[in-house]
Amino acid sequence: MHTYKKNKIKTELKMKKCRYCFSTEKLTIDHKIPTIQGGKDELSNFQCLCYRCNTIKSGLSHNQVKHYFKWFTEINKSRLEKGKKPFGEYS
Repeated sequence: MHTYKKNKIKTELKMKKCRYCFSTEKLTIDHKIPTIQGGKDELSNFQCLCYRCNTIKSGLSHNQVKHYFKWFTEINKSRLEKGKKPFGEYS
């Protein structure tokens, strides 16, 4: 993907935190439906994930992985409410 296109996508997505773990570090652009599964390079198919979650997600679609991350997201919401850093934050 070209740098110009990446920057435009980052602006459109308002990349501030990972969709799964809420980390604000090492953010990446991810395809909700991977190109290997027929996903397109369209804004509606992009999401913001941290490097760690993007690596774990790998070639799975968002729907395939959202159940896996559900418990992780609930734990991090609880941690944030208690004023703790979410898992996935880098020092």
